[in-house]
Amino acid sequence: MAEGQASGIRCEVGGQPHPLAFLDCRELNYGQHSVLPLHPFRLSVPEAALAGLLDEPFNSFVQDCREDDLQYEESDLPELMQAGYPDITAMLAGHRPLLAEMMYDFMIGDLMWAIGRASGYCRPRARCLGDVAAADGRAYFTVNKVEKIHFVGGQVILEGQGYYGAYVIWLTHGGGRK
Repeated sequence: MAEGQASGIRCEVGGQPHPLAFLDCRELNYGQHSVLPLHPFRLSVPEAALAGLLDEPFNSFVQDCREDDLQYEESDLPELMQAGYPDITAMLAGHRPLLAEMMYDFMIGDLMWAIGRASGYCRPRARCLGDVAAADGRAYFTVNKVEKIHFVGGQVILEGQGYYGAYVIWLTHGGGRK
């Protein structure tokens, strides 16, 4: 998928369209209780776009699994080993339940960040530890937890709960009051 394009990807929060550039995923305490009110969301991604969004992180994860399985002579994901460690395109073609499980357990953040990049969003880069100028202060919808992933009519559908809010991290370090 070309940078700046999010063709066919749709997000609804509480039944209303939500801009993809303002969609993110909770990193710390993903899936845990939120003090902010939770709202249902539905994210629809064309299967044809999924491989382009997740190709690199998915294939890297599969390679890590393969290497770990060889090193430790056992597998944490025996279904992946039995499937022959397929790439994401092969997973879409013949291993959708396993792909959904792997996305649910390991790749929700990767997918959200890839959708953000594809829609044109670029996270600020910190110049140093505690760089408040690089804090991400956009108001957006944060996925707290994906509860269901399924495939329908050429789309991958993710449904769950999230919250609205401005995500700003104020990091400070060193020096006391003068």
